[in-house]
This record gives sequence, C-alpha cells and structure tokens, in this order.
Amino acid sequence: MLRYLGLVWDPTNPQQQETARLIGARVAQLGPAWARELDTPGMQVFCAGARSDSSQVHRLADGAGALIGTLFTRNRDLSAPALDEPMLFGPAERHSFVTSRGRWLIDHAWGNYVAFGRDSADETRWVLKDPTGPLPCLRTAFHGVSIFFSRVGDCLDLRLQRFTINEAFLHAHLMASSSLHELSPLNEVTPVRGGECIQFQRDGSSASHYWWSPIAFDGAGDLIEDPAQAAQAMHSVVKSTVHSMASRHRSLLLRLSGGLDSSIIAGCLKDAPTGRFSAYTYHSVNGRSDERPWARLAAQHAGCEHTEYPLSPLELDLSIGSRMPVSVEPMPLLQLFQRTIIEQDLAARTGASGIFSGDGGDSGFCADSISHAVPEYLRNHGVTPRLFQLAAQVALLTQKSTWSVLTTAVRRNFTNEGGIPRERILEASQLVSDHIKQDYRGMHVSHPWFHGQQRTPWDKIRRIGTLTSASDYYNVAVPADADVPEIVSPLYTQPVTELLLRIPIYVHFNQGRDRGLARKAFAAEVPEPILRRLWKDRAPGFHDQIFERQRAFLTETLLEGVLASQGLLKRALLEEVLAAGPTKNTVYLGEVFRHLDTELWARHWMQGAQQRAAA
Repeated sequence: MLRYLGLVWDPTNPQQQETARLIGARVAQLGPAWARELDTPGMQVFCAGARSDSSQVHRLADGAGALIGTLFTRNRDLSAPALDEPMLFGPAERHSFVTSRGRWLIDHAWGNYVAFGRDSADETRWVLKDPTGPLPCLRTAFHGVSIFFSRVGDCLDLRLQRFTINEAFLHAHLMASSSLHELSPLNEVTPVRGGECIQFQRDGSSASHYWWSPIAFDGAGDLIEDPAQAAQAMHSVVKSTVHSMASRHRSLLLRLSGGLDSSIIAGCLKDAPTGRFSAYTYHSVNGRSDERPWARLAAQHAGCEHTEYPLSPLELDLSIGSRMPVSVEPMPLLQLFQRTIIEQDLAARTGASGIFSGDGGDSGFCADSISHAVPEYLRNHGVTPRLFQLAAQVALLTQKSTWSVLTTAVRRNFTNEGGIPRERILEASQLVSDHIKQDYRGMHVSHPWFHGQQRTPWDKIRRIGTLTSASDYYNVAVPADADVPEIVSPLYTQPVTELLLRIPIYVHFNQGRDRGLARKAFAAEVPEPILRRLWKDRAPGFHDQIFERQRAFLTETLLEGVLASQGLLKRALLEEVLAAGPTKNTVYLGEVFRHLDTELWARHWMQGAQQRAAA
C-alpha cells in the first residue's frame, strides 16, 4: 500500500529542529520500506509502498517538493476522448508549482495525490491535497512539528502521542454517519480536505486555503445546457479518464453489478490501453433477486472475462471486525468483506493492480438529485414553458403532482429546505439515546467547501456523493506493506466531477429519464437492455440472515460495548432487538450494523487497544 509521512517545522527553532530529528529517527525504525523522498530545510517526506505504475513519488529538483500518488496532465478538450499523459515536471512546471503555492496543479493536472512544496525565496512551505482523490491526508502536531500522514497506524507506530475520540463527532456519527460537519473524529487529528492547501510561513505560522471546491473551480460558471453538447462532453471526459487510469495498470478488475454506472465503465474499458481486463459480480446465494443476467450482458458487450462470486450471508463471520485496521473514522464492516474476502482473492488470481468501479454514478449523473432539477431551472431561467414541462416529468418519476413539484421548487429557492432528512434519520436511529437525538435536532450541518454561502447548496451536496466522506483507501485487513490493488473510481475523478457539475440537473434529466443524459452519451458502450432498465435488483433478507447467524457476536459486542456502557445507546431496547424470538420493536437492522461499525471503531480508541506508549 502507498503510505507517506511528512514533517513540516520551523528550521530556525532549535527545539522543533530536534523534534524533527527524533521523528525522522522513529520513521527509520519502522523498517527499510520507508524511504526519505524529500529532505529540505523545514520539511521532510518519507514514503513506503510506491510503485512504478500508478502510485509513484515525483521529486522536484532543488528540494522544491515531492508529490505522492498519481498525476496526469490535464486535457481540457471536450470534443473527443484522448489519453492524458502522466505529469512530468520540467523547469517550467516546477516554477509554476512553486510560485502558485501548488495552485497551478489544480488547473493543469489531475489524479490522486498529496503535494509537499517549498519556495526557497521566502521559505514558504505548503501541503496540498488534490480535490477528489481517495489518498488520505491527515494532520497532527508534536512539540511544534506538523506531521502529515495517510494511514493513522503509521503515525501511531511512531510512539509519539495518544489519540482520543472527539465526543461531539461520535454523537453526530451515531445519528447520521454524516461527514457534512466540521468535526474531526479524533481530537488530535485534523483531516486535510480535497483542494485544501496548508501554508507555513517563515515565522512558523500557518493558514489554510481552498484552491478548489465543488462550487469554485475553473469553469464552474460555464454551464453546458445543450443536451447534445453535454452528452458529447460527458462521453469524452469519462472515457478519457477511464483510459488514462487504466493505462497505469498491467491488469485490472472491475466491480460489475450490471447497473448502468458499472456497465458504462465496462464499456469504456473495452478498448482501454491495459494488459488485462476482467470483471466480477458477487451475488447472494439463494437470493430472491439476481443481478447476474445484467452483469453477463455488460461483460459480453465489453468482451471481458467475467467471474461470478457467490457470497452466502451464512458464511460471513462478523468477528473479522475485531481485526479491522485502526482507522480515523468508522468504516463499514460489510464493505470490508468485499475488499478483504472477495477482491483480495480475485486480485491474486488475476494479478490485478487496480480495481475499478462505477461508484459516483448515482450522484454524478444526478439520479440522487432529480428533486432539485426544477428549483435549479427556476433559479437559472425563471418561469418559462419549459419549467412546467420539466415539473410534469419530475412529478411523473417521483409520483407527485406537478403542482406539488412547482410549489416545492419555489419554497426551496426561498428557504434552506431540501437538505438532510432529519425526521427520517431520527426515525432510523431508535437505538440512540434521547439526549443525543435532541442535540442532533439543532445541529448545524456544514462543510468547509460551502463556507460563505447564503444558502446551503443541497443540490451540489447531493451531486458530489461521498466526496465529503472519509476515504476507505486502507479499509482492508491485510498487512500495511502488502501489495494490494489500488481502488479506482473514475466517476469521482476531478475532470469528471467538474464536468458533471457544469451540466445542470435538468439537463442530466434528459427526456424525463433517470440519468437520461448518461444513457444518451454511452449508448454505444452499454447494451440496449441495460439502457432501458430503470430499476435495480436487490438481495432482500441479506441483513436478516447475517443477523440471525451472528446474533451471539452482536449481543456480546454491543451489549458489553463502550457505546452501551456510556449510555449512548438505549440498553433496554438493544436487548430487546438482540433477543431471540418475536418482537414488536420497529428497529431497522441496518441501524444495528451501523452501530456495530461505530462500536468496533470506538473500542480501538476508548479502550486503548491500538494506542502506543507516548515518547
């Protein structure tokens, strides 16, 4: 796995200089896998797990910086797909990077990277997180030295300090598992957000700047409203991005569900420049619903090898959660099964260095934001005949009246409605203690990306999907130095995200169809039956079977856990839910599994299971 540790300090401060030497020595003790990639006054960068294909280290001449991860040269031609070449740093690129304090990268490159830079002219140093890539960037401090790292386990291995849970975050997470707030999960750790640049001046002071956000990027105001032009641009950018990322892998594996989004990625990979392309579909054994016929269609259309992987809920062992790697935020245990059990097995068989997915399609192609199409059109164009036609189309899809859709649109444009469904979240959090639920009712929902906005841009928030959430980059139960495949989500890359945000929701809703523009744009890449399909097959009863099989583990873990013992969950109701036999409670089983994820995470930090002795 690609990992890094970066140090920034005031080189004129003797105490900080000595502290930096101590930390550097501790990094050396972590093992020979860690290489010092940058050593310049006031800044050092160490890296482990770099590869020659996608996860690289780019060193800039004269100690000007180091960039960790994957970088491509940005191609802004929307007329036809083109392969973006890996970014090379000559004197001109290095100069632009330094003089712009990294901002030049945002407009001229894209990928999955964290950049460390230094300007020797005024001794300014900075750390920049790329806008949308999954490689984490976290920050802590020790005796005045700022430590930037990607994997919290590596920071703990330095044996410098203890990390503690931020109780305000824990309470908010129990309610909504939402990252739409500014609360750090750990008191001593601050996440560096996408597009954020932390700058350090000569005197040691620091400041945060956002070079990018979903509402402020180059071209954000240049909307593409013509459906034909929008479809062509979508096809060009998505296919270019898929091909560019595929070109960095000798072999790749695709998560193929047979839905529209993963089928689009499969179609784009059909002629991608990669050594080997295969796909897999996991399915519930004896499930009442089956996605395999659709996945077979997509795989056959893409001409790739296809594996069908049976997954029985009766074979899943939730106790693997006790062996999950320590993480900054709670991670979904059921997702760990997919990453650890299925994909590690298939990657070993196929030699895949990258695992591609269609994640981000529901949000990016606006399936999740159709209800915001009419308010957005009203803001952009006012009252026109097209407004009433659009309202009728939305009403038909959402099973509401046209009048209701129109009045809701007017109300949303004059209020802050259309955001987090608090009442539904409260209903889905029956096990959470009443005092936490009461606090949640008045909780302010925000994110640094949207500071300064007069109204919370809920339409934009729904369109960026999980980009506000913690990355699951390391959510796999294997040794940190294992050579695991890189998770690649082309629909969450910066070029695709920006392009899709420039296309209004009502244009995405082409011809009144869910993801209508995407269906139009990728008609050649996706089989016709999948283009016509407007539903998804599910596997009902999956959670129920796991619950019945793992009731003893759930009971022991939750009833004897830190959440129940501290009164954060309602013990009496929890006992009723976990007891065998019929019950009248209406607790949704998904809530039980959500709290299991939080319990296993909290145990690491509240019981000190993964803490290290401080220096």
